Amino acid sequence: MGFLQELFKFVGLEGRLRLEWISSAEATKFVKVVTEFTEQIRSLGPSPLAKSDAPPLEDLELPPLPQAAAGGGCGCAQTAT
Repeated sequence: MGFLQELFKFVGLEGRLRLEWISSAEATKFVKVVTEFTEQIRSLGPSPLAKSDAPPLEDLELPPLPQAAAGGGCGCAQTAT
C-alpha cells in the first residue's frame, strides 16, 4: 500500500487511494468511509491525468449488463434434478 501511495503521488494522484478494513457487519462504517472518501476526491477536483476533451462520466452511455450481473440469475444456485 505504501508503494502504491508513493506511485500515486509521483504521477500526481496523491490523496486518491485509500484502504480501509471493514467487516460486512459494519454497514454504518462502510457508508461513513465511502462518503468521506467521495468528498475527499471531489475536493481534489478532476484527475490531473484526465484528457480535457474527454466527456464527463455522467455523459457516458454504458452497455447493458449481462443477465447474470443484472440480477437475472446465472443458475449457480440451481440444483440438478
